[in-house]
Amino acid sequence: MTSHALQKLKTGMPWFVKIPAKIVLSRMPVRSLRWQRLNLFKAGVMDDPAAAFRLFSTHLEGAGMSALTGKTVLELGPGNSALTALFARSLGAVRTWLVDAENLASQDLALFSRAEEILAELGLPVPGVGTAHSVSAALRQLEAEYLTSGLTSLQCLPDNHIDFMFSNAVLEHIRLAEFIPLAREMRRILKPTGIASHQIDFRDHLQEGLNNLRFSERIWENDFMARSGFYTNRLTWPAMKDIFEEAGLSVEIRTLQLWPEGLPTPQKRMADPFKNMPVEHLMTMGAHVILRNE
Repeated sequence: MTSHALQKLKTGMPWFVKIPAKIVLSRMPVRSLRWQRLNLFKAGVMDDPAAAFRLFSTHLEGAGMSALTGKTVLELGPGNSALTALFARSLGAVRTWLVDAENLASQDLALFSRAEEILAELGLPVPGVGTAHSVSAALRQLEAEYLTSGLTSLQCLPDNHIDFMFSNAVLEHIRLAEFIPLAREMRRILKPTGIASHQIDFRDHLQEGLNNLRFSERIWENDFMARSGFYTNRLTWPAMKDIFEEAGLSVEIRTLQLWPEGLPTPQKRMADPFKNMPVEHLMTMGAHVILRNE
């Protein structure tokens, strides 16, 4: 099946069919990188150098920064490439950490070569790692480290060490029980002058609605469901904002996207506690927020 045909099939499949399909597929003995090559369980768009650079630039601009000279950088959930290390180095970063919950980054060194061509076209410094013998060697040359133990990896980083942190459609995937500890770790590792930029997608990752809110917490947070490729923590924007502030982070809203035609999933079909929430708590479908140490 071609990539286009597969994408068309995925788009047209109802959410209640996608759940059992993903449960079955996620239990097959296939490595994550193989699923990505098949365009299934795809971990973002960072394996497209042009798209990766646009995302990186969006977050840098959101943080009010144009260069990273002498600064340290951390990306949460780099997904399917380690290209952030290249872009950060080009703009002057002295050290970069890429932190994910598992090893998802492509080992195709050609991504770095293509990304360096983009940097050259833009007149930006080219670190020259496209000819390295492996992605690991390229990361060493870029003074970058790729860590794949999620929250545990963050806990190993020094206090007050990161100047610029960002994530793109990642925070909604953090397990509910780990979100408060994660917010505290972000506060701990950010320098007093550090800035974090986060794009958050509050839609379900089934059919871009709120179908994930139909399930009770007992079912949704069960490991069987959570490890099947469609998990989101179902935190609403007000709840997430409260967690950030309680962790000692100030919150600046760059953009807030609301459901244009009201809730896409009837609230009466939702499980507790969502069924009885004020509707305005559920109206945020996306947000770009800037966090700083208070």
